Amino acid sequence: MKRLFAVLLVAFALPAASRQPYDAEAARQTVAAIEGLLEQRPNDPVLYFFLSRFQAQLKNAEAAAAALEKVAELGDGYLPTPEGGFEHVFEDPRFRAAYARLEAKLPRLDFAPAAFELEDRALIPEGIAYDPKSKAFFVGSLHGKVLKVVNGEAAEFVGKGAELDAVLGVAVDAPRRTLYVVSTSALTAEGRKRRRNSVLAFDVETRKMLRRIEAPNAAQLNDVAIALGGRVFATDSANGAIYEIPVVGEAREIVAPHQIRGSNGIAASPDGKRLYVAHSTGLAVVDIDTKKVQRIANPTRENVSAIDGLYMWHGQLIGVQNLTNPGRVIAVTLSTDGNSVDKVATLLSHHHTGLMEPTTGAPTEHGFYLLAATGVTRFDGNGKIRDPESLRRPLVLRVPLPR
Repeated sequence: MKRLFAVLLVAFALPAASRQPYDAEAARQTVAAIEGLLEQRPNDPVLYFFLSRFQAQLKNAEAAAAALEKVAELGDGYLPTPEGGFEHVFEDPRFRAAYARLEAKLPRLDFAPAAFELEDRALIPEGIAYDPKSKAFFVGSLHGKVLKVVNGEAAEFVGKGAELDAVLGVAVDAPRRTLYVVSTSALTAEGRKRRRNSVLAFDVETRKMLRRIEAPNAAQLNDVAIALGGRVFATDSANGAIYEIPVVGEAREIVAPHQIRGSNGIAASPDGKRLYVAHSTGLAVVDIDTKKVQRIANPTRENVSAIDGLYMWHGQLIGVQNLTNPGRVIAVTLSTDGNSVDKVATLLSHHHTGLMEPTTGAPTEHGFYLLAATGVTRFDGNGKIRDPESLRRPLVLRVPLPR
């Protein structure tokens, strides 16, 4: 896996908002790496999906279509989009035929009422968290602020005074009344010159900053999760490391770089002993004490790759996908030992008209509150928004959760 993740770094390690222009040589290297992996895993549909994607970037319509046909043969839950790297081949007849096969197999589950909508079209939200005590949602913005939303009414929780860079993952530790916020400068070219990655802790009630934990060795922190007892962990999407965020001192590396390339969403097991990590081609599990990393086997046909937000809900993993599918929410049932996937169920499909680049969500007793319309790919490497006048208002949907 290391070789594949190394060449997928530019394309998949960073959030959609900060993807770089296509590099033809990197695409050719990636194609070669995927073809090598397919010799080991010839029936893995996600590898064929990414093979199709990079062949499309090279404008090789025939090869892109052939790879997508293999995806349709081997897997379910995949659907390419022009914006996802397929624009050069999207209208090719053979490619469209494979696309139609994939689309026809996708279940239609589009019931999810609107929970609330935010007024600021230019907010570009990426992370959302929920505090069950105050019934408040916290929504982070790539513009370096966090909003607090109560009964649909939004107000700034923290902003410029906290010296936030782009805000990605947010999480509430309700028992300890603490909000954790991931801040990174790595989404812009200028920010990467003065690279700064931090996790900030705020008092949920008073908004007071409790501490700022720096991660000087991180390339681009992304998501954050809270385990039993209040232990806090964060992913580094750009180099694949996992960090523990201590009460005192700098972030501590518990998984070294290059082991889980494209690491994104993260969730803790109910007993606090394991971390589940979403990455480019699937899911991994980390034993917190031994630091052992293991790929979770997926014997089903269903797609569990490229999950953005990942959450534990009553023993199931809830995931938000936006790269190998235009957007959907899934529930992943794991085996008893937690090392393989038993079942994948779609909770919300891309057919919902409110979806525009969904990213993350917040499980609650009333359902899964999905950050459904974000516009994250409009945020460019200069920190500007492309075509801001055409952006939707940020929208949160309430997706029913399995009981």
